Amino acid sequence: MQEKKTVTKLAIWLALMGVYLGWGTTFLANHYVLEAFPAFISNGVRNFLAGAILYIFLRLRGAERPTAQMWKSSFITGSIMICCGSGLNVWGQSVVPSGISALLIGSTPLWMVILEIIISRRAKTPGPNAAAVLGVLIGFAGIILLIGPGNLVGTDTRLHPVGTAALLIGSFFWSLGSLKSRTAVLPSSPILKAGTLMIAGGLSLVVAGILTGELARLSVDRVTLASCLGFVYTLFGTSLFAFVLYTWLLSVAPVTLVSTFAFVNPVVAVILGALILGEVISPRLLVASALIIAAVALVIAASGKKPAPKPSAQSPPDSE
Repeated sequence: MQEKKTVTKLAIWLALMGVYLGWGTTFLANHYVLEAFPAFISNGVRNFLAGAILYIFLRLRGAERPTAQMWKSSFITGSIMICCGSGLNVWGQSVVPSGISALLIGSTPLWMVILEIIISRRAKTPGPNAAAVLGVLIGFAGIILLIGPGNLVGTDTRLHPVGTAALLIGSFFWSLGSLKSRTAVLPSSPILKAGTLMIAGGLSLVVAGILTGELARLSVDRVTLASCLGFVYTLFGTSLFAFVLYTWLLSVAPVTLVSTFAFVNPVVAVILGALILGEVISPRLLVASALIIAAVALVIAASGKKPAPKPSAQSPPDSE
């Protein structure tokens, strides 16, 4: 029994590292993707392709066929999480400076904690403890320090109001969809569940892109090798790798722990920018990184020594 716990904790740590690296490097890839492809359609096609690859692969290996109720839940949850969440975040990054984008997306753990507290009180179940909430607040402070207060309130920073709202709303919907995926009627296999969510969310994003006129803005002349490579990387690194790990983590680990990706990803992005783009690593970055690491450590300590249990079979799932 002790060996099983050790393996489980190791698996959770490896999955978290995968999410940190997979999504932390996505900032750079999206920079090149958005130079050539519109946000909603490119994000939608990428998610749909990743979901279809997973679905076909698992069905050929004899995985369960999702029921009509599972597909209904996938479209509801996937639309909330991927279309309204990830889609708005990716579009917001195309019109809002990267520092502000990182800060607003860094609000995701705050939304998750707030929603988790509301849900736990309604269900009369234990919610995030004070130490976990404190860790989330410290992590958000680290994001502010990482970006720099001057970059947030400086007179040269002109915020795109719709883009800023999209980033905040997107972070809220991503958090809501993440929590909903824990109880919705979805395939029991975490990988198949990720596949159906990406198929549903990807289709929703493509429809959103068509309705907002993105097809008219597609231009072959803007497509470069860098943008194509960036798209391929987001397909495999962001969706097939990191999103699958994230979906699995939501079913076996505390929400506060899983949500720390929003704190760590900007640090990974800044370090990657220094290594590849030659950007300078300032003392403020080092202090902010230490603060974020301390916040993650506090959240981990507050999460206990064992993963959070899955929702009880006695409590009915969402009826969607």
